[in-house]
Amino acid sequence: MMNPILEVSSRPDRIEGVLERYGRLVRVLHLARAARGVPWTDEHITLPQLRALSLLAAHKEGLSGRDLAARLRVRPSAITPLVDRLVERGYVRRQEDHMDRRITRMLVTADGIAVLELMLAGQRAFMRELLGTLDEAELAAVNRAFEVLSVGLQRMVDIDEGTSRDVVDASAV
Repeated sequence: MMNPILEVSSRPDRIEGVLERYGRLVRVLHLARAARGVPWTDEHITLPQLRALSLLAAHKEGLSGRDLAARLRVRPSAITPLVDRLVERGYVRRQEDHMDRRITRMLVTADGIAVLELMLAGQRAFMRELLGTLDEAELAAVNRAFEVLSVGLQRMVDIDEGTSRDVVDASAV
């Protein structure tokens, strides 16, 4: 039987079909996670705080408030109260920039890393349970899909960073 998404004639229609399936998947994922509980809910961290914490963890040298605001696509004035709450919880610390004392950098702390690791452990456990329900062919298909999505994501990152690095062809993965 042919996949209905592949039968659609145009690329925009195929993309919309994939997005529709993705939306259904996300809704079911949310329901399944809610039914099982989430290990990091005790941390009382908001999604914007989580995004900021994740960005800071990805930059060992930290980020200035202006850089963090740009990456979160918010105004710089929104960063101060957001970071204040993360500092109060001990997830982030502020540090004077070594090269320019006018700049304050925000850096993730060991407690901030611990929260992110707790989240990752919870996500991995959930995905392990989900993947365990699949047969070998389904598991191989999911693995292939992740490989292809990784290539596409790398292309997006390369575009965002303005690099022209050669990217592996998805058909070769």
